[in-house]
Amino acid sequence: MELKELNAKLKGLYSKYEEISCQGDFESALEAGLEIFNELLTFVKANVVDALANPFVREVALGVLIEYERGLSFVKGAREAFRSAPPLYASSIAEQTLEALNLYLNGLFNFAVGALLIMADLSSYASS
Repeated sequence: MELKELNAKLKGLYSKYEEISCQGDFESALEAGLEIFNELLTFVKANVVDALANPFVREVALGVLIEYERGLSFVKGAREAFRSAPPLYASSIAEQTLEALNLYLNGLFNFAVGALLIMADLSSYASS
């Protein structure tokens, strides 16, 4: 997927995610957030990790991504708990799951942006 296409898709998903989150539809917000997370994770693997030449740096980046994948697994597990919880507890579980998902999304997004900025800087330095 081209960078512009990914950017447009992520913006659309994030707008949908914010709108749904504000409406209190936790189930739909979790699904939209998980979709964004998967897209971002795929993007980082393909455009950051695969571009790293130094094996040590690549290993460190993969270690960071493994932590985000664990976070993704946690959110998916919490989503299942939300679905099977009694109604009295479901909204609280869903809200906490959305908070965790937001933290993971922000962290992964910041990792991606930081890595891309450094790579762009190194690339421009090397070409000059």
